[in-house]
Amino acid sequence: MSDDTNSRTIQSVAATTDIIEHIRERKGGTVSELADAVDLSPASVHSHLATLKQAGFIVQRGAEYDLGPQLLTLGEYVRNHSELYQAAKQQVERLATESGESTHLIIEHDGKIFTLYERFGSNAVGVEYHDRKREEPLNHTHCTAAGKSILSGLPDERVESILEEWGMPRNTENTITDSEALLDELAEVRELGHAFADEEQMQGIRAVGAPIFGPDGDVEGAIAVSGPASRLQGGRFREELPDKVTRAANICEVNLQTANVE
Repeated sequence: MSDDTNSRTIQSVAATTDIIEHIRERKGGTVSELADAVDLSPASVHSHLATLKQAGFIVQRGAEYDLGPQLLTLGEYVRNHSELYQAAKQQVERLATESGESTHLIIEHDGKIFTLYERFGSNAVGVEYHDRKREEPLNHTHCTAAGKSILSGLPDERVESILEEWGMPRNTENTITDSEALLDELAEVRELGHAFADEEQMQGIRAVGAPIFGPDGDVEGAIAVSGPASRLQGGRFREELPDKVTRAANICEVNLQTANVE
């Protein structure tokens, strides 16, 4: 968890958010397990859980506590009130239908990337994996096409700050783990308008992504198509999909622009 020493925090609220995070990471837990995880007394943790349970954010099954359905409505609110989602929804769906692969709308927050929307074409693989992946943010932007696309729209100093905070772990033999090499690739992404991930996050999976810029010129997110390397190869990987993804990103940008015209 990043620590902003210049901001004032309320310890009890911070403890509550820690409890929620630990429940998500552990897929539930007992009072004693959560107390050990957040370094609070069981009585204190029980008070937090009781408050969250009353609000519908936590459910209790015997001695186990887990996240509650009220949180679903908060996630839906965040997505439905996103201008990027409204601008890109149809393009994500169109790309999934045209490509037959998995299509993703990705945003960045505090150096982590989140899936804002996702659709799967008729030939998409790993649907269950993508479903599980949406349950938590991805801490590493350096190994995905969408992540690189977003990084390409950020100043180098911001990119370096993200890499320093979250690192560049090696997922496969193709993963870029040198920051200078990544910065060189991001310069190419800026020139081309799209990014590639060639089996860098997961062996056997390739992806093509493109950044989406808002009316003010800031990068708002990225749209990407991913699929098995056996299908994403040759001209389809290097030319056809980049053209489709870049065109979709441009339409999203136009939609963002017109949405802000009074």
